[in-house]
Amino acid sequence: MDKPFAAYRGTDPYVFVCYAHRNADRVYKDLAALHESGINFWYDEGIPAGTAWRAEIASAISGAAKFIFFVSSHSVQSKHCLNEVDYALNNDVDILPVFLDDQPLPGELGLALNRVQALYRERDSRYLEHLLSALRGEAGVGASRDRPARSRFKHRVLAVTAVVALALASLLVWQQTTTEPQGASTPRSSADADADTDTDTDTDTGAESAFDRYLSGLALMERWDKGDNLDQALALFSQAATIDPSFALAFARMGEVQRIKYALTRDDAWLDKATKSVEQAYRLDPELAPVQVAFGRLQSTRGNTDLAVAALEKAVDIDPNDAIANQSLAAIYARLGRRDDAETLYKRALALDPDNLFVLDDYANYLFRQSRYDEAATYWQRMIRLAPDHYVALVNLGSALNESGKVPEAIAAYEKAIAIRPTYIAYSSLATANGRAKRYPEAVAALKKALEIEDSDWEGWGNLGYAYSWMGGMEAQSKAAFNRAIELAEEARKRNSRDPDVNSYLALYYAKTGQPELAIQRLETAVSLSPDAAAIQAAAAETYELLGRRDHAVRSAKQALKLGFPRQVLGRNPDLSELLADPRMQAAL
Repeated sequence: MDKPFAAYRGTDPYVFVCYAHRNADRVYKDLAALHESGINFWYDEGIPAGTAWRAEIASAISGAAKFIFFVSSHSVQSKHCLNEVDYALNNDVDILPVFLDDQPLPGELGLALNRVQALYRERDSRYLEHLLSALRGEAGVGASRDRPARSRFKHRVLAVTAVVALALASLLVWQQTTTEPQGASTPRSSADADADTDTDTDTDTGAESAFDRYLSGLALMERWDKGDNLDQALALFSQAATIDPSFALAFARMGEVQRIKYALTRDDAWLDKATKSVEQAYRLDPELAPVQVAFGRLQSTRGNTDLAVAALEKAVDIDPNDAIANQSLAAIYARLGRRDDAETLYKRALALDPDNLFVLDDYANYLFRQSRYDEAATYWQRMIRLAPDHYVALVNLGSALNESGKVPEAIAAYEKAIAIRPTYIAYSSLATANGRAKRYPEAVAALKKALEIEDSDWEGWGNLGYAYSWMGGMEAQSKAAFNRAIELAEEARKRNSRDPDVNSYLALYYAKTGQPELAIQRLETAVSLSPDAAAIQAAAAETYELLGRRDHAVRSAKQALKLGFPRQVLGRNPDLSELLADPRMQAAL
């Protein structure tokens, strides 16, 4: 069987995969499903030609956040597998045994792993869910979907766009409607909406009333960004399904909201409810495109990629003119790397419903992920023309403008978003844009607002320290902010000492506060964990420059550029101005 994707080579946490090649069919199928859910994997595909095999394996194991051992009658007899497990044990890497058959662990290995949580592929009906949960657990590798990817304040624009929209919009698959919520409909609370039956037995007992409530729920879902619209929509769909128990669409939409609740909270109870609702919709009428869409999105959440693709393809077959079905299939094709197919389907969805907020938002995210920032901005601008108070679209637009170099316009978009709804991401994004424009007092003010909302983000405190350091006369304030960043980042390092990202940030923070020994210790750890990461080499260049080690800084900066680190991003960093003026850097630049 062909390997499903390239092994991970970046700086984010990843999982090392140990398996016997005879089990490749089952292992690759599971890895493909988990990879779609955002888990990074290193497996033997990641050894470049000409590399020392043992050294590459050792480096990959020691740098892993977790280690999966696929246990089988073949793997326990493999010298390579047993050596890898032994090396992981000696380096204190968390090992997760996954049993492919009934083969027990041999003697000493069984003793070493007898207290480790194990999963059983063939016995557990929710095996992939439990495996995904284990990998995303403490010191895990799946980045939370409602948190921005970390970005050094002075290095590059905070890429909140994909995060803000994908946290919700990529999960939201429903039909757009122009029907406004009915004033006569009084939704119950979200707790009531979860009840199996609706106790509201007033005169609204006919099919038409159920449909009215359904349409009102759709209108609320269209503007998920406003208030408690999702909870109200869930209540309305629940009422519609209770009034008319044969209403498949109501169950499908109810399942969609419950699945989104699970995605936001990671509470398995929501996923169980979503499963029941969607399965009921499927039993009632599987020939409805929205039912197949709901089923496909649920399977995607559960990691069942094949089932998800099959359902979404069937949805498009049932109704080729359903914009959401086309958009949903485009999204999963994009995640599978089928960009040409995804582009075709996105364009079809837009042609079918050019004013659909979900289609516009999802396609804009698709463009942003490909660094097509100007195009992405065009579609978010269209969203804002349709919904001027859509604060998420405004934040996303700001990020696209910022990446395009249109910093004043980005600042205006962020400020407008904040006026609608003040959020951490909006304030931190505004700070980044102001920092890029060298408006450091404004950056400080925005970061303070962000930290009032979420004061436990060490990167936010580090960014505040940087902004103060560039203002002049704010040394005490800068040091205090960096010290708070160090305190929080060290707590994160204790939870995962093999995270190259947190180690590289700590190296910078220690360098900025005049602690060279600790700075070098953290930097050496980061570089050893991820020597081929451009961002880590760039951090090394800055750390060495701050410590007055110019020769080392030049070598690291050249290496960062060789690995693909953007030249213009280095140029934005005030701390690197003298380094970049060094004659030895001119050829590299």
